[in-house]
Amino acid sequence: MKILHRWLAAAAWAAMSAGAALAAPFPAKPLTIVVPTPPGGTTDLVARLLAEKLGASFGQPVVVENRPGGATTIGAQAVLNQPADGYTVLMGTFSTITNPYLNKSIRVAYTDFDPVTLVVNTPNVLVVGAASPFRSLKDLVAAEKARPGGVSFASTSNGGSPHLSGALFNSLAKVQLMHVPYPGSAPAITDLLGGHVDTMFDNLPASLSQIHAGKVRALAVTTSQRVPALPEVPTFAEAGFPGYEVNAWFGLLARKGTPPEAIEAWNRGVRAALDMQDVRQKLSGWGAIPVGNTPAQFAAYLKAEDQKWARVIRDAGIRID
Repeated sequence: MKILHRWLAAAAWAAMSAGAALAAPFPAKPLTIVVPTPPGGTTDLVARLLAEKLGASFGQPVVVENRPGGATTIGAQAVLNQPADGYTVLMGTFSTITNPYLNKSIRVAYTDFDPVTLVVNTPNVLVVGAASPFRSLKDLVAAEKARPGGVSFASTSNGGSPHLSGALFNSLAKVQLMHVPYPGSAPAITDLLGGHVDTMFDNLPASLSQIHAGKVRALAVTTSQRVPALPEVPTFAEAGFPGYEVNAWFGLLARKGTPPEAIEAWNRGVRAALDMQDVRQKLSGWGAIPVGNTPAQFAAYLKAEDQKWARVIRDAGIRID
């Protein structure tokens, strides 16, 4: 009987301990945001800004871990290799959606994750050299119509959001701007200023200093609304192409099956950080637009993005296998 009593007491203690562990508030230990790009880029800067604020609000360190490579799939897979407990999340990007359509060997998809929140949108921008004759999208379209295939656009990669910004413009404007990929913004802008390419689609944060310096001229931004950093520059929709919108977004994603309370804690923390004036000022200086929506809203956004870019990539025949 004594043995039975001791066994029951031990079982009860184990049950209470497990219950206490389950009921422990999240987070109870340090957390990690995996950034699937190298240090120093906008994705990394945004993640580190959030990590600082979240660490203070969570009362636990939030570490940013850069895992670049594989068109952002190395970082994504690193998160999928961790337990679905909410302690390691991914700073997802535009490429999280488009990768499987661009390269059939890529198996990681946005559906492998639970949405937490859309953090920011970063616009792309169409720029020309300061000496370019093109002063509007209408000028650009007219020139391409006059010599089909004779107008080029640079971008910073094959299959990235600047490239796909050009592909979407080709589709809506019914033109065929020739794509010229570069390994980064700096060499592309050098060739743009040298007259070797006619135009360039670029991430706004990368081009902003060149625009403010007057070296390049912005014709339009790809977002649905004008950007505070360039209030005088129209959107593509305002410039005559309704329905045109491209957001180079960053959003937090957790491995599928993450407990709802962990997702809610991340969501609440990020949205609070995005409401801070100093955070909004820094993001604006980088050309980024803070969002901070609910998991359900982010899920709907991802689904719409998936459908849109699957169609654009298929119709343009873009592959990077």
